[in-house]
Amino acid sequence: MEKVEKRSELKVIVKDRVGATADIAKLISERGVNIEDICVYTMGGDAIFYLITQDNSQMAKIISDKGYKVEEREVVVMSLENRPGALQKVAEKLKEENIDIKYLYGTMSGKGENTTLVFSSNNNEKAIEVLKYILSLSGWGR
Repeated sequence: MEKVEKRSELKVIVKDRVGATADIAKLISERGVNIEDICVYTMGGDAIFYLITQDNSQMAKIISDKGYKVEEREVVVMSLENRPGALQKVAEKLKEENIDIKYLYGTMSGKGENTTLVFSSNNNEKAIEVLKYILSLSGWGR
């Protein structure tokens, strides 16, 4: 099912080291909270996590209490059919509306299934409005 919505994302910064991902994953899983979307990369000696969990408020406090730097931010989450050109159509529409994508990551759940895109832009509210409109159009993206 294709949809677009505003969500909350956690940005967690930890020292880049062996086991950093295991430690963050353990903090979350010990609370029985599911990670819905994740992106992790390293830069300048830090490991940067972008996480959307079932309970970001609880996880932000728990992770922060362990001494990690945590920031909660608004993002756009879009689910769309996994097919060639889907991202291009989304990106082109945002470009036409002068919406600048600041970062984007995504996952897919299998051949012919849905793809999830998570992104932040210079105008998330407008991005949601535009993308909801194009998803409402009969046959968009086919």
